[in-house]
Amino acid sequence: MTSMDVKLPRGLSAPARMLLAACLAATATAAAAAPVPRTVLILDQWEANLPWYGAFFSAFNAAIHAGSPEPITIFAEHLDLGRFKRPMHEETLHAYIVQKYPDRDIGIILPVGPTVLDFALAIRTQMWPEASVVFAAATDSAVADVNLAADITGGIVALSLHDMVETARTLVPDLQRIVLLGDPWDGRNVYHNFKQELPAVAAALEVVDLTGLALPEIRRRVAMLPERTAILYTDIFVDGAGAAYLPGDALASIAEVANRPIVVHAETEVGSGAAAGIVFSPELMGRDAATRVLRIMRGESASNIPLSRGALTKTVYDWRQLQRWHVDESRLPPGSEIRFRPPGLWEQYRWELSAAGLVAAIQTALIAGLLLERRRRTVAESTSRRHLEEVTHLNRSAAVGVLSASLGHELNQPLGAVLSNAEAAELLLNADPPDVEKVKAILADIRRDDQRAADVIMRLRALMKKGEPEPQLIDVNEVVRIITDILGAEAASRGVMLSADLDRRPLPARADAVHLQQVVLNLALNGMDAMLSSPTARRHMIVTTTLADASTIRVAVSDSGTGIPPDKLKGIFAPFYTTKRQGMGLGLSIARSIIEQSGGKIWAENRPDGGALFIFTLPVVKETTQ
Repeated sequence: MTSMDVKLPRGLSAPARMLLAACLAATATAAAAAPVPRTVLILDQWEANLPWYGAFFSAFNAAIHAGSPEPITIFAEHLDLGRFKRPMHEETLHAYIVQKYPDRDIGIILPVGPTVLDFALAIRTQMWPEASVVFAAATDSAVADVNLAADITGGIVALSLHDMVETARTLVPDLQRIVLLGDPWDGRNVYHNFKQELPAVAAALEVVDLTGLALPEIRRRVAMLPERTAILYTDIFVDGAGAAYLPGDALASIAEVANRPIVVHAETEVGSGAAAGIVFSPELMGRDAATRVLRIMRGESASNIPLSRGALTKTVYDWRQLQRWHVDESRLPPGSEIRFRPPGLWEQYRWELSAAGLVAAIQTALIAGLLLERRRRTVAESTSRRHLEEVTHLNRSAAVGVLSASLGHELNQPLGAVLSNAEAAELLLNADPPDVEKVKAILADIRRDDQRAADVIMRLRALMKKGEPEPQLIDVNEVVRIITDILGAEAASRGVMLSADLDRRPLPARADAVHLQQVVLNLALNGMDAMLSSPTARRHMIVTTTLADASTIRVAVSDSGTGIPPDKLKGIFAPFYTTKRQGMGLGLSIARSIIEQSGGKIWAENRPDGGALFIFTLPVVKETTQ
């Protein structure tokens, strides 16, 4: 309100009226010049774990910190409107925000997504009518009825079905049909343009509409599409069967079986199986939103900041998909960004890099386990058998990852010998006359070294096997012998003298062999870690098997390390207990679960002469005769 909006009382003298008007004008000017509260509330349309929002927020936060010498407080709420679409959900969210922020002075509201702008404006009206609104990733239809003069600005994405079709033509030159995948377009204003463009597209191409189907049905259909077809993916949050997904996860599942290239419109989906797209970039949008917020914080009116449109997209291709679909790069539009292209060394040293593939695969499994470490609490607290198998496999992958260097060394020896023998054989065959007898001897050596490498790989594949536990009749002695053979190279690299004292009698038990190997592997690696501070000459480990009595098999793993604090002996098998800086604390808990599921017991003791002793028992399986 300005002084011109106020009716001055009658009966005042002219000087009094002028003085009162001046006071009102000064008050209005002071209010207009009041600084914007340095607080931003982000209202994100999607779910918190969506990679697109993660990239957006990282870019936004970095630009805010780089552009503001004074701190700006940022709050964020994730509304998950893609998977929860009933009006009651928005009403609940509205009430939640009103109750959560009654004492917060929000200066700028930042709605992210095409369907959250109206929600943000309603919140502003009720809570912070003086706040500015900076929207991101909105559409023209979303802002069509918004009064942009009411302190509102932002960035608009203009998704185009025509752009997706043209991108598909670069992948399939003689394109005849397109397949539409995603949630139904009705009620999603982000696809307002798509519905308008569809008749023109349908006039030129055959359109197969699979939107709204259940994901298993989609996977079945896309696995047998005819030639000259491309898939246009427009995000699945909830499929036709009511199952909720992150769009990237649904895309990866579809791409796994699809027999035709996939085009998308979200940048973070290029790399999850999509071949290409004119994509809206979360980094560009994050920086654009941050720039607008900073301008408003410096005193500029949001209504004076022009909207941004086309500059927020880029054309991106996945090099791997280009190779898969045999697409010539000369067909791509100028300025296209090609990602995931391998370095030139690959073409020059293809076989040398392939030889390192096994080690890289093990390291990849370890990295995947570390990325999932943040979920360890919920996984460890879950007692369901379905989740236990997944956690058990991750732990086994991480343990094998620890052995990657020693396993790689163990493989390099026979492979190097094979290469040397092959070169020698080639020289002998080129001699005149060729020395056939020596070549036969060399071939025998090659066969022996090849079998040695095959044995290492076979054991590793068995240990990395993933699936439901399959209890079967096993010999515990054989299980321990295999795992101590695998651990031999690792023990040598750590300066540990590893030995196995196996009972001469067969020790029959009913258990999953891979899981039982995992128990011994975890216990042995823990023991080796505990001996790191001991002198090399004192690093001894022995794995013992024996028949404790007629019905009980006893396995003990003994080390000469630092031992276990007495007050921790009862708690070391609890989930998330660890003494390692980088440990997940799941190994011993998983070992206990495996042994108990096999009908046995596991415990730990301190040795009188130093070190720890881990013991587990299993029931003997009595042989039956027909």
